[in-house]
Amino acid sequence: MANTAPNAAGPALIVGAGITGLSAAWLLRRAGVEVVIRDAAPRPGGLLAPIDFQGLPCDQGSHRIHPAAHPLLQELTASANWESRTRKGVLVLGDRHMAYPLQIFDFLRGLGPKTAAHMGANFLLRPKTRSRLRRWEQDRTGTDEDIGFEDFVVRRVGRRAYAQFYAPYVEKVWGLDPGDISQTVAKSRVSTSNPVDALKQALRPSVPATFLYPAGGMTELIEFFETGLLSANVSLEFDTPVSREDVKAWKGPVFFSGHLSDLAPGNKLSHRGLYIVHISIPKGTVGDTDTFYLPESKFLFGRVSQPAKFSTDFEQAHCDILCAEIPQGRHGTDADFCTHPDIIQKQLVDAGIIPSGTEILELQQHFIPRVYPLYRRGWLANWNTAIDELGSLGEVLPIGRQGLFLHCNIDQCVHIADEAVRHYLRGEDAHSWRVGAKRFLGLRVRD
Repeated sequence: MANTAPNAAGPALIVGAGITGLSAAWLLRRAGVEVVIRDAAPRPGGLLAPIDFQGLPCDQGSHRIHPAAHPLLQELTASANWESRTRKGVLVLGDRHMAYPLQIFDFLRGLGPKTAAHMGANFLLRPKTRSRLRRWEQDRTGTDEDIGFEDFVVRRVGRRAYAQFYAPYVEKVWGLDPGDISQTVAKSRVSTSNPVDALKQALRPSVPATFLYPAGGMTELIEFFETGLLSANVSLEFDTPVSREDVKAWKGPVFFSGHLSDLAPGNKLSHRGLYIVHISIPKGTVGDTDTFYLPESKFLFGRVSQPAKFSTDFEQAHCDILCAEIPQGRHGTDADFCTHPDIIQKQLVDAGIIPSGTEILELQQHFIPRVYPLYRRGWLANWNTAIDELGSLGEVLPIGRQGLFLHCNIDQCVHIADEAVRHYLRGEDAHSWRVGAKRFLGLRVRD
């Protein structure tokens, strides 16, 4: 292929071989640009790299592609074995199981009449309820003063819902008092749909929610990109960390999907990690639920999923497998949950995931650092400083979840990579990309 890069002094360097970096490399190479990929890890994949358990390439948690996802990921991987599956999630709240995604009438039944009535009254009696409903989406995407997570949620849904649902969730994931957390968390992660829209949707005929998933797991996507890039003569270099000095010395564009704080140290941008605990239990112990969601602080887990309900390729003849996600929160980085199988077993029983007396056959734990961006109040000033600092390193285009300090979905990462590549191919400079990248901070996470 001829190199069509505008005024390229050398090949493009892709830092990070996760889904963002691999997508950027694919799109650049398709346009004829010479590409080198470097990653400090021993293999590609990033947060989509598989974890081997019981001989299976299990995901690092519950990953899926939503029907409303940006279509580019599927377009790039059209030859992958995508399957459409019906969602069968369960929200565990107050010792009750409710369908997830939430169905409003099922949700209200699950809460019980007294709690539902109190919560509804608390919502309706907030100041300026009608004007807040009209401004629902504008308030979510606006760039006003950071009033903090607590105030934003209370103004939006009321004190009762905040105390029961939202506060325990942020304390579990980030290990901080909700008053210290930015409203960004509510806007991007736990911001609910407009109640009026939700009610209208509930009154329409219901259509089962679905999701897309590769038959061989998310590792199938990584293998697809890796194989294609190697056949296109792209250099993939693993176990190769990239420093600030390496970036500054590179004679060509750098698409950086590593951690922003690695290029701009000292700017107080930090993360919380995630413990992944894979669990094997006797065959037939769990029903058809694909994922259990557990926001309450009494549970260690944030989510517990069944890989076999994402793809039959993960079926085992002798056991069922669960993947429990335990946010770092206040646990620190060196907790060992496998030394307490009795606690894991009791929590699964208390959540109604497995019956009492179920034996845990095997536990395996992995800790993944720097998964959730820690959005403290006032974090945006630190982000702006870090982005500005990249200007001293040359033609650096930060991309993706880590490069832009985002909490986002897989398809959104691919979309960002595409936008960055288009920007570069139009001959626009890295500075204008960094200035415009702030628009991605408003992405809403889907689950």
